[in-house]
Amino acid sequence: MPKIALDKKELRFPRTVIEPVLRAFSSGDTGVTMAQLLERLGTTEEQFHDPAFSINGEQMVDLYHWLPEQTRGRVDVGHLLRHFSATSAGLAGMAALSASNVRESLQVAVRYLPLMMPVVRADLLEDSRHCRFTVDITVDLGAMERFLVELVVSVVNIISEDVMSRPVPRTIHFTHGYGDSEQARRHVAMLEQVLGYRVIMNSTFNGMEGNAADLDTPTRSPNEATFSTVKRILENEVATQAQSRTFDGVVRHELIKLANDGRHPSLEAFAEKMNLSPRTLVRKLASENTSFKQISNDVRFRLARELLEKTNFSIKQVATRAGFSNANSFSRAFKTQCGETPVTWRDRHSRKN
Repeated sequence: MPKIALDKKELRFPRTVIEPVLRAFSSGDTGVTMAQLLERLGTTEEQFHDPAFSINGEQMVDLYHWLPEQTRGRVDVGHLLRHFSATSAGLAGMAALSASNVRESLQVAVRYLPLMMPVVRADLLEDSRHCRFTVDITVDLGAMERFLVELVVSVVNIISEDVMSRPVPRTIHFTHGYGDSEQARRHVAMLEQVLGYRVIMNSTFNGMEGNAADLDTPTRSPNEATFSTVKRILENEVATQAQSRTFDGVVRHELIKLANDGRHPSLEAFAEKMNLSPRTLVRKLASENTSFKQISNDVRFRLARELLEKTNFSIKQVATRAGFSNANSFSRAFKTQCGETPVTWRDRHSRKN
């Protein structure tokens, strides 16, 4: 199902995501100078070494493709992935290492992955026999989505291997595929070599699957005091990250996630979800010169345009998915918002592309 699209430049990633690049540099494997790297990122050495340094999604994808090109394949994505470890993941890796068992360690990833990878949602599902660690991207990132999913799942798998006291069997899953070309087979073989497990493409979910009983496997260095301390620091980082975003940005991000799940809450329902009174929600948005209705409409019409462009849904189906009661009210609202009817917009857009 199409999701609301987000430009790669709108994403920010902390320096943690390029830690493997830095490790590859320090190992002398790249043959590429730091000056070349800084020029590619468009930054200075002083800015680069600032703990608050971050890159956008376009820069991250470019970096992971540029370095293999610069080294003529000597340093490829698999090589970079091997440089990931629990310690390279910073405080989240420390929390995973000091957790008491695999379950607790994976719950760290569920809670704190968004600090490292925005627009990523993770979950840990288990029944009496099986368990799954699942990863979803909450917005449409186009071609970047496959790259980001593979990166996130690989990082979690590599870190979980680091923290466990013994190997735990699993399979790695991705919902996308690359066909049956020789290049596609090499890519899957590279993933299996790096991750050490069978990789299943065109699966029903992204993530890892194993036996539920293995979730009780102890980590190799459990430490309750360290675990509690690091989690408190991470919770402060979560709070700081939330505070650094404008309130309307927080509201927009939450509404996008809900819309991509087919949910369009009322002001009252959304305020309750945010643990605010409707009056407080209205006041906080008004202080930033916007309103819940304005943001909600923007999100709904962005989703509607995605559906009109990328699916063959009827106008009634698009209306329902975008949160309208019927096709007529949707068509009137769409024309007011976009200047033309959904049918005309779809027809013009199709001819343009």
